[in-house]
Amino acid sequence: MNNSPRRYVVGVWESLWPSEPYMSHRILIDLSCRKAIAGQDRIRRQWHAMSVEHVDYMQQIFEETYPDIFDEPGEYGFEYLEAPPSWAR
Repeated sequence: MNNSPRRYVVGVWESLWPSEPYMSHRILIDLSCRKAIAGQDRIRRQWHAMSVEHVDYMQQIFEETYPDIFDEPGEYGFEYLEAPPSWAR
């Protein structure tokens, strides 16, 4: 894991499931517990809070398909943060 005191990362991913209208997702990961802790869906140019079920599903995807995201988040386009952004509080 990164030796920086920054414990959070955030990244935007294209939709991992079929959707109409098209969606993208903004995900916040807490690296200290290796867990997706918040997310938003972007639909029609607006961000909307992601359901708890979708955040849990993103966690499952990370664990099963992209487990190295917790060790190398920058490789997936995630950016380090020192605190959760306001949209995730």
